[in-house]
Amino acid sequence: MQVYETFDHELFSALATTPENSSVNFPVLSNDSGHVTIQTGIMKLLMMAYAEAVEMEQEELAKVIAKCISQKANLNGSPLERIALNLFPPEENQEKTYLFQESLTNFNTAFRAFYDIFPYGRFAHLTAGSAIIEAVPAHVNLVHIVDFDICEGIQWPPFIEAIARIKKSVIITSIKLDQDSQFDQTRWQLCNFATSLGLNLKVQEMGMAQMVKKMDTRKLGSEFMVFNCMIGLLHMGRTRKTTQVMDFLKIARGLLAKHQGIITFGGGLEVDRTTNYSDFSLFFNKNLAHYEALFESMEWGFPSYLNEARIAMETLFLAPFVSSKSWFEKWDEQRQEKDVNFEKGFGLKGERMSMENCNEAMEMVKEGETPYRIRIEGENGNEMVLAWKETSLVRVCVWKVMTEICKKKLNQHVNVKHVLNHVERGCGLLALSGQGL
Repeated sequence: MQVYETFDHELFSALATTPENSSVNFPVLSNDSGHVTIQTGIMKLLMMAYAEAVEMEQEELAKVIAKCISQKANLNGSPLERIALNLFPPEENQEKTYLFQESLTNFNTAFRAFYDIFPYGRFAHLTAGSAIIEAVPAHVNLVHIVDFDICEGIQWPPFIEAIARIKKSVIITSIKLDQDSQFDQTRWQLCNFATSLGLNLKVQEMGMAQMVKKMDTRKLGSEFMVFNCMIGLLHMGRTRKTTQVMDFLKIARGLLAKHQGIITFGGGLEVDRTTNYSDFSLFFNKNLAHYEALFESMEWGFPSYLNEARIAMETLFLAPFVSSKSWFEKWDEQRQEKDVNFEKGFGLKGERMSMENCNEAMEMVKEGETPYRIRIEGENGNEMVLAWKETSLVRVCVWKVMTEICKKKLNQHVNVKHVLNHVERGCGLLALSGQGL
């Protein structure tokens, strides 16, 4: 997949399918706002009733409600009606199957356009990338990125451009989670891109245990470590088990006790650990509000004559995350996982977001001209949030890490000014970014 050619974000023309040349016929959305409002209200009540029935283990009642919702679902209706079609798909949905197959034929174009048009992934990548660049000490020549789920590697070209300007070498280690045949292509593309900029880049793949063993033998202080974990961002089309994510983050925290560096963590609702969802209905409603905002923001971003392209993108990039079965399984997994404390920063102190980073994000989403908002949150102003109106879509947090190297050097110096300067440059940062808090 060619995803690194340009960064101009002007790709509407690639999907400009007008009614005259459309190969698939889609009804136009209704302009009857009153009817849509009533239907949306009914649909929301039914969905809340379904969640409560599941929570009370009333299986038969939940099935009846789900069937009712499915009958009211509409591929061309309100955001909530389109969510319903994915939450409770009919047993035989030939229209949806055909649409998905047709969308796959243009996947490469749709993937690049989706990433460039909508800010969800770019916000997470830009904010985390800026945090990395700001945290790299001037004296370090090598930046080593350990990437939990590299996918197409689309996060790294802007970072490679930025790091090339400050003359640093880069290693990217992709964690091998499964048999992913895409890695070789991703490595080739990233290395070619880096070579075009004169950057010394090495891209490799290894398992977590192998990575830990190799890091234990490396010279302390010789490189700046970045542990990157992006999960559930819409363009990725998949998420990972909470246990896998926690294993990676525990390893990263342990290694950062010896190596200076940061952790960047981005994702969807999987990252939201600020609330203990002991009740399924609370978890369900949180997901519902989140995806309703996403569907609404996508619809807002398309002119009416691109209705087909929007529906195709919803099918490819939102539908995989919207399923009543997967929502229940994710809730059950999170409820049983007791060692998830993302909101507490792993016991680390929050590091305030820089105004430069915030201003970049505001410029990217054209805050003030669009319904997108950028917010600074967290106890120490260490969280940056991309929101659609009042609903959070993506969150990036930063924490400070005091490494053993930093502690030793602090003990060796008594000059306050020197110590403060050393802390600024020698302590890592922990950056956590995720979609949908």
